Amino acid sequence: MKKRLLCVLTVACIIAGLFTGCGKEEVVQVDDTPPESKGKNEYGWDIPVNTTEFSYYVKGKGNPDKAKKNSAQMQKYMLDNFNVKIDKIVYDTDGDERLNLMLSSGEYPEVITNMSKTDVDKWKEQGKIIDLTPYVDKVGKDIKKELGKDYGRYLDDDKKIYGLPYGWGMLPIPDTSAHIRWDWYQQMGSPKFETPEEYYEILKQMVAAHPKNAKGEKVYALSWNENCSIDTVAGIWGLKEGYKEDADHNLTHWINTPEGLEFTKFYNQVYRDGMLDPDAFSNKYDEWKAKFAGERIAGHIGGWWESWNAGHEIWQKENKDWKEEQRYVQVKIKAANAPAAYLSPKDTTGWGYTVITDKCKNPEDLMRFFNFNITPTGTRLMAWGIPNEENSNWNFQDGKWSYSEKAKDGIINGTYDYDAHYLLGPNQFWFCHPQGVMSDDESANAWIDQCFNNDAKWKKLMNDNLKDTIYDSSALDQIFPEFDDPIKVKMQQVYDTAQTYWAKAVLSKTEGEFDKNYEQLKSMLDKAGVNEVQEYISKEYKKNLEKLSK
Repeated sequence: MKKRLLCVLTVACIIAGLFTGCGKEEVVQVDDTPPESKGKNEYGWDIPVNTTEFSYYVKGKGNPDKAKKNSAQMQKYMLDNFNVKIDKIVYDTDGDERLNLMLSSGEYPEVITNMSKTDVDKWKEQGKIIDLTPYVDKVGKDIKKELGKDYGRYLDDDKKIYGLPYGWGMLPIPDTSAHIRWDWYQQMGSPKFETPEEYYEILKQMVAAHPKNAKGEKVYALSWNENCSIDTVAGIWGLKEGYKEDADHNLTHWINTPEGLEFTKFYNQVYRDGMLDPDAFSNKYDEWKAKFAGERIAGHIGGWWESWNAGHEIWQKENKDWKEEQRYVQVKIKAANAPAAYLSPKDTTGWGYTVITDKCKNPEDLMRFFNFNITPTGTRLMAWGIPNEENSNWNFQDGKWSYSEKAKDGIINGTYDYDAHYLLGPNQFWFCHPQGVMSDDESANAWIDQCFNNDAKWKKLMNDNLKDTIYDSSALDQIFPEFDDPIKVKMQQVYDTAQTYWAKAVLSKTEGEFDKNYEQLKSMLDKAGVNEVQEYISKEYKKNLEKLSK
């Protein structure tokens, strides 16, 4: 009888809850009372009497020793000046695998950064991360202020925010380009070129004039390394991140376009001419860097920083007779029929998300710290590193900031000491600050070496050459299938298949072999599900365009 009565009462309570609010979601009470303070520091931060301490995992594969080395001074600085103790966790293992292990074991830190939207949804579904909305509302006024009208981008269907963006905002500088060995190009009389075919003809002439390096090793027109992307090449032919867009915003994967065949044939011709580095598709970056610095590559298609890092930044240190023109310059090339060269996609929404997990006992304190991070002053500190030191990027005194003249001169003149700079912790703690221009000064952004582009001769030349290759790719980059959606697996299958079989097609020894290998590439991508992926991406892209236009 007691059991029956209990059952009736339970049902009654549930029914009553539907009408009276019994069983409503628990309302989180946020204590917005400032913690007991020792006083304000020079940044305007109230130094708490009790140390704010937390650990966080940076999702992704990184070098733990290097991260520890480059974070140590900033960790000490934050503890000494903010009474905030941060334990940064980096693993040399796959980020997705590590997150899954953390989720299954239940062992994870208070904060995780660099989560994808899919990661956030998955952890939210399992109740492992907290709803940040009440904390942002109470102690995150600068988060709302800095994100402004875009704050709504980060809310779910229930108007709640579970992850703070990082690396958000528009930074209108190039990321990728074609590159050309500048002193060799000047020696040729700087002939004009616009198309990839014209560019290649010039590279061939360079190789004819410089067939071997000083060690007698063969020189090639082009190479490839693990950072290079098919999508970058496709951009030269007018595709956006590997997709062709029509007037109605339908997207077509490059394998289903004539342009896909054209750019694959282009690279295959370079290979069959003996002008493509034969180790192109097996080069790890450091191996490629040694080959590049060894003056064995005339041109490159990839990240602008690669030819700087592997070219003149090495040569000027190793060669006492180095001349300023001994470098690579970043240039635009565009297929003749392409509407534009789409080389630098910019996701203004951000690169990922920072979440607070259910392990955290003091979310108010963390949100106060993140709120400071997103301000222009907080961004400068976290992005540029410790100020007022010999190798600092900036100075900060009496509430006023200025660039370090030594750092500025080094960046402009190409003598900047990156190793010394990294030790002061720039961008080693990236929780929610932007990469785009800062709200109080449009000349400033998170990348100190991109703050003086109009003053630096070679950076200005690069930016002028590539200014119309930059575009907002947010609608395409913000496509995230649910973590348990089968399309997610197919997207990975399509990517992996393209990497393998595109390289095989490029390395075909004859035209007949190319035709056979290209057909195999198409067939394998069909089997991997490219048409289903294309349909999904196209549909979601149009949804995002509409959402982001509001």
